[in-house]
Amino acid sequence: MTTLETQVKEANPEDLDLFYSKELESQEELSLAARIDMYAIMADVYRYPDAMTRLYVRQGEFKSHVLRIVGNLPYVLKMDDDEIQGLTYPDNLKDEDVEVEYIRVFEAGPGTPPCPLVEGIHMGKEDGRISIFKDLILFYNNFGLSYAEGNSEDRPDHIAYELEFLHYLAFLELKALQTGKDPQPLRRAQKEFLERHPAKWTGILVNRIKTIEADLREGVNSDVVGFYRNIMVLTDRFVTDDFNYLEGLTEN
Repeated sequence: MTTLETQVKEANPEDLDLFYSKELESQEELSLAARIDMYAIMADVYRYPDAMTRLYVRQGEFKSHVLRIVGNLPYVLKMDDDEIQGLTYPDNLKDEDVEVEYIRVFEAGPGTPPCPLVEGIHMGKEDGRISIFKDLILFYNNFGLSYAEGNSEDRPDHIAYELEFLHYLAFLELKALQTGKDPQPLRRAQKEFLERHPAKWTGILVNRIKTIEADLREGVNSDVVGFYRNIMVLTDRFVTDDFNYLEGLTEN
């Protein structure tokens, strides 16, 4: 379990248990629960595909969970038949191929990997990698997640961290609704974080993986690359739709 993921789950155990322990009483709460779950499930699928994750995807549970969540979102997240089918591995895909290609495409390689899952590499020339790090850490620390710069090998700008943080903010929004507090500050925080981070670079990530997919070397498993390209397309669409939704809630 990664540093920030652990902190999200342990920062306020009673708060995080609220979603599971208290009945969802309105359509607003049901829709918010779907947003919470979507951020969590998308964050998880970007992490290293260990045995449990591979089984989860291979057996179709990831696909069924995504479809159930999408049906409860407060907006229509469009998915065509190919995108839905692409939420599972092809039947003949081997576990070792998933691991090898994940490492090769996202983590390894001389210098920079072909498609790093970190914002700073994609946006660093425009925004400055140090500036991106500082802004993310400020966000995390402001909401009770102690991420001291340099205290971990895990990067604060990894896509999984950013999505996990939005999962946490949406959780806090649900708590506010269920306890009669104003949810608007948390909605504004989610909108601002999306605008300054994930929604700013998930489209770049999509373009990068499509470029890689269009020019694969012999011996590279195209099914693994295609699976993650599909995930990235859906992630980009989701964060864009979610930003637009939050903008509508916070414009006044």
